[in-house]
Amino acid sequence: MSFVKCCVDGCNRKLQPILKVEPRDRDTWLYRECDVCFKPACEKHSLESEGRVICDRCRREAEAQQSSKGLIDLGFRLRAKRE
Repeated sequence: MSFVKCCVDGCNRKLQPILKVEPRDRDTWLYRECDVCFKPACEKHSLESEGRVICDRCRREAEAQQSSKGLIDLGFRLRAKRE
């Protein structure tokens, strides 16, 4: 079996198993992964928030979606029409 590597932003850091269910069987080892996209992520490229691990890529996408929902105030106001 090949090594499990971080897949965020081109990082190729090898991940250490969090839990070895069966120490001699590498297929049963558990690694840190994002709870949104379920891809492996190292500690440098992920954040634990409210008991969930979220990778930097999913966090950036969520922030972009939130910011696109709101309108940006550019300071321009329409004048009221006078009759």
